[in-house]
Amino acid sequence: NYGVNDATTAALGLPFAWSGPVAFITSFVTCFAVIISVAKDLPDVEGDRENDIKTFATWLGTGKVAMASVALLMLNYTAAMVLGVTHPGIFRSAVMTGGHFICACLLLWQASKLHHTGYSQEGIKQFYRFLWNLFYCEYAMYPFI
Repeated sequence: NYGVNDATTAALGLPFAWSGPVAFITSFVTCFAVIISVAKDLPDVEGDRENDIKTFATWLGTGKVAMASVALLMLNYTAAMVLGVTHPGIFRSAVMTGGHFICACLLLWQASKLHHTGYSQEGIKQFYRFLWNLFYCEYAMYPFI
């Protein structure tokens, strides 16, 4: 995020300057990466329990950790939508608000699917893969925010 921006501007001989989109994407994906780092233990919770490995998922349970991940991501998406509405001079409001609204709705849909599987192993694996798809989606939106 920041490093790619810094390297690109340096290669082009441009002076470094923080911009709203660079600061946003850096903050947003850092929060997202922290959430993914906790959620990564969800698919392997059975193996972690068998090997007495302490993780949030083995300690609190997969359902609580998955829903906490959803709640934190929803806060992240809400912040992005608020920035899109309150800072139209910095961000393209339609992309910041609309794009993140769509991602938030898809996240809620996936969380509902996970809940209806009873937090089954297959449901957890699908949920975790979906989190990565949302992560990549953010980078796809970045040039347009």
